[in-house]
Amino acid sequence: MQIVKRKIKQATATRKGKIIFFSLLALIMFAIAGGLLYWQTHKKQIIREQLESAIHGKSDGLYSIRYDSLDLDEASGYLSVKQLHLAYDSNKYLTLRDQDKTPAILLKIYVPEITVTGVKTPKALIDKEIEGTKLELKNPEIEIMYTGEGKDSSQNLPDREIYEQLLGNLNLISIDTVIITGANIRTSNMKTHQTGFKFTNASVQLINVRIDSTANEDASRLFFAKEVMAGCDTGYSLSANGRYNYVMHGVALNSVTRMVTAKDFKLEPRLGEAAFVKSLPTQDDRFDFSIENIAIKNIDFIRLGYDDIIADSVIIGSASFKIYRDLTIPRDKKNRVGTYPQQAIDKIPIPIDVKTILLRNGYVEYKEMNAITKRIGKVIFNNVYTVISNMTNKKELVEKNNIMRADINCRFMDLAPFKVSWLFYLKNPNGRFDLEGNLGSLDAKRMTILTEPMGPARLTDGTINSVYFKLAGNDYSMGGTVKMLYENLKVSLLEKDKDTKKLDKKGFMSFVANIIIKNDNPSGKNKEIRVAEVTNPRNTNRSIFNLSWKTLFKGLKETVGIKK
Repeated sequence: MQIVKRKIKQATATRKGKIIFFSLLALIMFAIAGGLLYWQTHKKQIIREQLESAIHGKSDGLYSIRYDSLDLDEASGYLSVKQLHLAYDSNKYLTLRDQDKTPAILLKIYVPEITVTGVKTPKALIDKEIEGTKLELKNPEIEIMYTGEGKDSSQNLPDREIYEQLLGNLNLISIDTVIITGANIRTSNMKTHQTGFKFTNASVQLINVRIDSTANEDASRLFFAKEVMAGCDTGYSLSANGRYNYVMHGVALNSVTRMVTAKDFKLEPRLGEAAFVKSLPTQDDRFDFSIENIAIKNIDFIRLGYDDIIADSVIIGSASFKIYRDLTIPRDKKNRVGTYPQQAIDKIPIPIDVKTILLRNGYVEYKEMNAITKRIGKVIFNNVYTVISNMTNKKELVEKNNIMRADINCRFMDLAPFKVSWLFYLKNPNGRFDLEGNLGSLDAKRMTILTEPMGPARLTDGTINSVYFKLAGNDYSMGGTVKMLYENLKVSLLEKDKDTKKLDKKGFMSFVANIIIKNDNPSGKNKEIRVAEVTNPRNTNRSIFNLSWKTLFKGLKETVGIKK
């Protein structure tokens, strides 16, 4: 949640950066018109003065611009600018801060080369309309610094006034193509000096760019363009706690197809398992996620500009989710009421409406260092196929359909088919959710790889024919029915040998356990099937997954005759 809030805050603050960036493009075009009004011998100095004055004025003295050389050919409508720098005035920044007018962001922009071609001279001179063929920025370096101060920039820049700020005294700016290639973009925090996001080899192509009052009202335009294509080779960010790297590759955006695609997205832990645990004061999960071949389809880019996330579907080709926890160190005392998935979505501070999320092939692994055995148990789900529908926090949509559903089909421990369905009741004040699933047949002995380190117990014989459960939960409890059909179940309880440190069989306790345990369900032909009716209070320090597993496990134990 903190990650989402941070990204939203930064994206909102960057709106002012958009104005300055587009102003820079507009002023380059405006400079051509200005140059055409004066003598050939004076044009370069006049254009330089116009650019410097306009940037200084539009930013209230905060920004200045300089460049090494400028070439202009009025006849062909050609302009070239080399080594352009846009930078803020540190003294002016301090003055604004003293006046409690600190901007939310500051920019530094360096562009080695800018070229403009095909400017129509009569339009620029007579009608105050600049029409050009192509504007290209090559290999720009853009740094966005978040000051951590100032008002939300979106409140200071009404969208309907943006085109007026860009135009200045002109009536129209129209360019067939705007191209940015080889861009490197970096964000940072001025107070901590930490890098936020880095994008390498980014590119942007804007087709049919038109800046005037009519284009501003055109709902089909994004960034004043009819078509927008953008992408980057690599995106990188460090998590707020410094424990993870966020990395993505091959990102591409296309406003015509209304798609965003990415080769992959990774959440990479910066420490190994042992070092990660050592760095913690209390227990926490160590995540290692990799998601590949991502496609967001039919996304509403216009609404995205207003911080609304609306899309038909998110399709993921494959994914790997690995989680590790060490139970040998103390837990924290945090109350986790209000952290269920549907509650977390409801707390996201921007509207979200994604109709379907599809994972075609996933791998989920949960590893746990047991506090008693000091051994690692591992639960694995292979070939995970998941469909999540109706993920939204928009009130008007929830009133029509208040259920977010997750249907999961996979293989449990690569031993048996496992199917589960979650129903999350959106905006429910009690955090209501339902859980239903079934597990196919498997040899009980093969479960020893899980029960031995986490039990500690060993299943020495038996067949589990099926497991079915239907449970309902809320913020404070969970209950329902659990039915497990099995035959000839035998167990050995284990303890660690003081000398060898190995897990050995507790002979007497295992004998007693096998007397207590009901070896079959049903107990014989024409016998009634035992179905456990369970209720389980929630430990509010634990997650929804812990509550669900504990409730299911309680039902399984009661089925085999273990009440405690």
